[in-house]
Amino acid sequence: MISTTPIGVLIVEDDPLINASTANQLRRLGYAVAGQAYDATQAADLVQQSRPAVVLMDLQLIDPETGREDPRAGLKAARALRESTPVTVVLLTAFESPELIDQAGEAGVGAYVVKPVRDNDLDRAIAIARARSDDLFEVRRLSDELRRQNEELQAALERIKTLSGLLPICAGCKRIRDDRGYWQQVELYIQDHSEARFSHGLCPECCVKLYPEVFGDAKKPRT
Repeated sequence: MISTTPIGVLIVEDDPLINASTANQLRRLGYAVAGQAYDATQAADLVQQSRPAVVLMDLQLIDPETGREDPRAGLKAARALRESTPVTVVLLTAFESPELIDQAGEAGVGAYVVKPVRDNDLDRAIAIARARSDDLFEVRRLSDELRRQNEELQAALERIKTLSGLLPICAGCKRIRDDRGYWQQVELYIQDHSEARFSHGLCPECCVKLYPEVFGDAKKPRT
């Protein structure tokens, strides 16, 4: 062991004797046993409770719903755990094949060991799996961050409306003709095609023109 801090490992093995033997093996190697589960459902609960750094998952487990052995239950459980909790998974299997290796990688398994497991092989598999998981977690974090930024950018682009090209505008009333041939007040047209909003008021010239009795003296020079 390189690390001086015990690493918590959850064992998922439906054979009680192998489960207990694996626990003793982990303690002998300097690991802390974070829990011992016997099926995928119990494993998911213990992962949430104890938050282990590593899950040592048997490939073939009893399906709690059918009560029968499922030769790929460990892969299903590993995939479910990786999707819900950032945890490193090491697969325990009695068989080795290229197909299994591919399926394990797709399920997010960091490493696997073949039974019966020797101390050096188990220790090495846990170290490799943790290193790979750190890389995978960083890639996943960056991917999530990129997706979040893309969603924010897309939302911003959807909010942005721009005006371009030639706009038919009446020389008299200053209304604008839209794409459907209707004439709109210029402020309404701009509001519909941009993020601008209008606050109406009167300029000094219009004040004098519309309300000369109030603002008629505004043009007279002051003495």
